[in-house]
Amino acid sequence: MENKFDVKGYEGIISQTGIRHWTFFSDIPNEVMGAKQAGMKGYVVVREGNMPISETDAAEHEVLSAGFDKILDLILR
Repeated sequence: MENKFDVKGYEGIISQTGIRHWTFFSDIPNEVMGAKQAGMKGYVVVREGNMPISETDAAEHEVLSAGFDKILDLILR
């Protein structure tokens, strides 16, 4: 995979798999941005022990801090 912040890496995943609908979860906002720019749905996941999410990142992305129940809800939509 390309740099995890680079949209080209996520575009490569999409083209190699042929899967059109992706949901990407990461605790790193720049990775989520790359995935979203490639057309994936992307969510920033708050994990214990990680750096807090900045106000800017929180405004740009949906931030999940309610645990895996919210993630399952999103996947099963």
